Order: sequence, then C-alpha cells, then structure tokens
Amino acid sequence: MSLHSRYAWKDCLQAVKDSGLKKVVFHWYTGFSSTLAEIIEAGYYISATPAAEYHEEHRRAIREAPLDRILLETDSPVYYGRENRYRSQPSDVLLSLRACSEIKGIAEEEVARVTTANLRELFNLRQ
Repeated sequence: MSLHSRYAWKDCLQAVKDSGLKKVVFHWYTGFSSTLAEIIEAGYYISATPAAEYHEEHRRAIREAPLDRILLETDSPVYYGRENRYRSQPSDVLLSLRACSEIKGIAEEEVARVTTANLRELFNLRQ
C-alpha cells in the first residue's frame, strides 16, 4: 500500500497496523519524528520525492530514516518547486536520488543500490 497521509500520520499508522498490512510506503512523509520511528519499527518504508530538495520536514524525515527503509519516487505528474515550479516526470527520480544522497551524506551510487534493493524487497522482484 502506498499511503499519502497529510496530518493524520499516527492515525494512518495505527490503521495499517490494525489491518495487518505488512508492506506499506508512507509517501512523501513529513510527519513527527516519533511516528517515523514507529513506522520504521513496524518495518514500513517512507519515500523520498523531489520535494526533498527544499521541504524541511521531508528532508528531516529522510535524514532520520535508515536508508534501508527509503524508496525513491517522483509522484508524477505533480508540480514541485517553490521559486521555480515544474511538473515532475519519471526521470525526476534522479532529483530524489540526489537530494537523498546530499541529505544523508552518502554517495549517489550507494543510495541507488540500497533503494533499489528496498524496491526489490517490497515488490518481491528477483535480481
């Protein structure tokens, strides 16, 4: 399940836990650190979007989440940016990759390797 929860993070976390869902991605997570810790403890993921270039709450969540619980996405088509707005497209996953790399201080190649492994695990994809 990909879950976009704006300002109802704790309630949504409880709902997915109560439902027994094992594979959940909290899309573009910007919620509280305490709830993020519970998301991670439950074995769920968060996604890094191009908003990680500028959105402070999203950047904090990416900083705090272990890399093995992060996926990269674009959320396209949606508009991003504050000063220079643009419509995202699938290739903008590279913006998510670069932002995640910068935030975590990890090489882009390593972020790509781990987040791809996360994707394979989540969707049961063979190498």
